[in-house]
Amino acid sequence: MWALSHPAHQEPQWNCVQGTMIKKPKVGLTIGDAAGIGPEIVVKALTHKSVYSLCQPIVIGSSAILQDACSRFASSSRPPLNLNIIKTPMQAIAKHGTIDVLDVSLISPQDISVGTIDARAGAAAVEAIETGTHLTMHRELDALTTAPICKAAIHRAGFSYPGHTEMLAAFTNTPQVVMMLCTPEALDNHQPSATNSEKNSRQPSGVSRQQDTVDSVSSVADSRRFPTVSDSQYADGFPESQRSRDHDHRDGVPLRRVIPAVSFVTNHVALADVSKHLSVERIVEVIRITRQALIRCGISEPRLAIAGLNPHAGEDGVFGKEEEFLIRPAIAQAQTHLGTIDGPLPADALFVKASQGEWHAVIVMYHDQGNIPIKLLGFGKLVNVTLGLPIVRTSVDHGTAFDIAGKGIANEMSLVGALSCAARLARTF
Repeated sequence: MWALSHPAHQEPQWNCVQGTMIKKPKVGLTIGDAAGIGPEIVVKALTHKSVYSLCQPIVIGSSAILQDACSRFASSSRPPLNLNIIKTPMQAIAKHGTIDVLDVSLISPQDISVGTIDARAGAAAVEAIETGTHLTMHRELDALTTAPICKAAIHRAGFSYPGHTEMLAAFTNTPQVVMMLCTPEALDNHQPSATNSEKNSRQPSGVSRQQDTVDSVSSVADSRRFPTVSDSQYADGFPESQRSRDHDHRDGVPLRRVIPAVSFVTNHVALADVSKHLSVERIVEVIRITRQALIRCGISEPRLAIAGLNPHAGEDGVFGKEEEFLIRPAIAQAQTHLGTIDGPLPADALFVKASQGEWHAVIVMYHDQGNIPIKLLGFGKLVNVTLGLPIVRTSVDHGTAFDIAGKGIANEMSLVGALSCAARLARTF
């Protein structure tokens, strides 16, 4: 049986980090679209003790939907789960084996058809996000993590937001926000060793930059400057066969790829309209927000690269003028007060070097330009972070997965990473 209770006020929880007592941040967790895998991955994520060691997770959504997910997706090998209905975040127990729930929706499992686009599920998802944003803005929560939503469902419910990022910008009245995909460790305090550029300056003549980049891959990965695809911290939940494919080989020597952070100038925009949404001002703002986020996470001198919009970064105007009239001027303007920025570079070559540890973050012009390569490097291990908001917000690197919804086979590890990242950022921002 799934127990439901209404607890009294709870005392703050603390965690010991390197001998210092630190209050565990309260992280709101929305269940996403109830017709997708959101409820399943929420339940599975909250069976991980590691989540509770880092934060106090508080689910925001329908308790009926969550109770149904518990009964279907909490396997016999996992600890029994109790639903703990609360009215305010201050009432959270935050104890492993108990899921604290702010019940903000009357939607029930009988109201929706799993695996389909449903306006009621869309409306409930928006309600949960709005509630979570409000509570975080008013400091009742320290951060917000969101499970995936269905854009079509929220549109059918009467909302015009293209996605989470734009919705949160509206709810917080924030004019400029940036979506970043990264691993949780990409925002840790990594102080790079000598950069490839610095190494090049010391190379004897005749040694090419390309060869130096190749030769330095192993040392880059070993220095832990960036998280690697095969990082043991991400081993749980991923089969050995998958991890073994995460190695490239050169001359018979396995080389571990690294995963840079990726920021987007445009996000949910039709490909035909991308160039209309580009401006010098917007590109400069994305550079500034990305750099500021990395600095606040302890990376004192972030190294950034920017992709061109067109094939071969325009090839001196042969394949488009955006690089000449928008991207280059933006880089020049940003470099006057934000440091050295490489670009515009052809996206294909850029991501090859980025996967070898050349930069802390890559800035791309549109959705698929960044999503395809970064998800090939680390799908399931990435976290979506919304930069520029007055609150901390993280999410998963995948969608609602209607094709597997309700089958009990969804992988929760990206959500576990998103909660971990939210807890870390809550202490930094």
